[in-house]
Formats: sequence, structure tokens, C-alpha cells
Amino acid sequence: MSAAILDSSAILAAILGETGGDEIFERLEDAAVGTVNIAEVYAYAAINGLATDAIDTFFTDTGIEVVPFSHEDAVSAGRLAALTRSAGLSLGDRSCLAVAMARKAEVLTADRAWQAFAKPLDLAITLIR
Repeated sequence: MSAAILDSSAILAAILGETGGDEIFERLEDAAVGTVNIAEVYAYAAINGLATDAIDTFFTDTGIEVVPFSHEDAVSAGRLAALTRSAGLSLGDRSCLAVAMARKAEVLTADRAWQAFAKPLDLAITLIR
């Protein structure tokens, strides 16, 4: 089981060559991504008019573990809404946290707002930049 769950912001940083993206490539052997966050990455591309070739290549070439979003994860993500509402976390954000909680895994993200939830959720949340 992977020790780190990647948020869509972390995956996009890697794919787009942004600050912190190198850390993602260094951690891929020990990382996983939830299916909801994969959808978020493709949604970002669609909304911003980006070709999906680099995204397709990332998922194909890296062989990163893909974690299905279970019923239990859905319940957990829904329950996180009240706690995370003030920080504006999206369903995708909460789904990433839910998958990490279920696996007792570290989260890698570029979203600073998540740090506020490390203690209440008993999660290691690492900012990549």
C-alpha cells in the first residue's frame, strides 16, 4: 500500500513543470492517486483548454497506483464538508483527504489551506511548495 496520496494540485505541478513538481516524480514509487483526483486533473485540462497528452502520458508511464473511490470514502468525504467549508475545500480535495485517512497515508498537495486540517484529521499533510 502506498504511503502518500497525491492531490490533483501535486499531479498538475508535476505534469506542468511547476515548483514542487520534481518532488512528486521523486515520490512516485511510494505514491497513489484517487480516481476523483484523476477526474479533477482532466477537468482542469478541459476548463483551461490544455491537451491531455501529457496527462495521459503521466498516468501511463509512471504506473502510479490508482485508488478507486469507495462508498466508505464517499461517506468520509461528505462528512468532511462541515470541517473544511471555511477553507473552501472542494469535493476533490475532500476525496483526497478521505482516501488518505482510510489508508493512514501522507498527503502531498500544493494547497496551503490543507495544513489547518492535519491535526484534526490526524494526517501528515506535506506541501510541495
